[in-house]
Amino acid sequence: MVDFVNGYFRRSIFKAYRFLKHPRKLKQSPTMRWFARHFLDKHVWKPTQHTFAGGMAVGLFVTVQLLPIQMPTAAILAAVFRVNIPIALILCWASNPATLAPIAWVENMLGTWLMHHFGDPTALAATIAITKEPEALEKGIAFAKAMFLGGVCIGGALAPIGYILSYITWGALERWNRYRKAPMLPLNDLSQS
Repeated sequence: MVDFVNGYFRRSIFKAYRFLKHPRKLKQSPTMRWFARHFLDKHVWKPTQHTFAGGMAVGLFVTVQLLPIQMPTAAILAAVFRVNIPIALILCWASNPATLAPIAWVENMLGTWLMHHFGDPTALAATIAITKEPEALEKGIAFAKAMFLGGVCIGGALAPIGYILSYITWGALERWNRYRKAPMLPLNDLSQS
């Protein structure tokens, strides 16, 4: 039964792939051309050193944004930059309900500090003036702005760090695997010489 389901799944995936990459479909629609170029490229699904590191960078940037649409955002950004989509999606799961509070606290603290020292980048005084409870709305907007600014700054710092570390780690693991699989040279017997 499992073999039947596996075979059916593979056949249906190949049929969908052929349907979406058919030249007639690609000629008719610029949207399909964009989709095929970015989402149906095998390099965004099979990790290489560059695509894995890029997927880590995109995933780390998106995971600290604390948006309800993290996974679609990560998939679209990974496809646009042509980096590994599955790695970017997996890293979005780092900001789960258990880690949400610490991430939000760090983002809020950094964003508040940045707005205090460099000024508020937005002016929403007109929106606050027309509401019935301006103090509550003002606190909510200040908190949201601080979280957004902190998230962009933290994500902007984590993305290049994640790219560099994962790129170096991938290269080191490849060299280690080549060294491990290399045939061992026999040692010369020193007693015979």
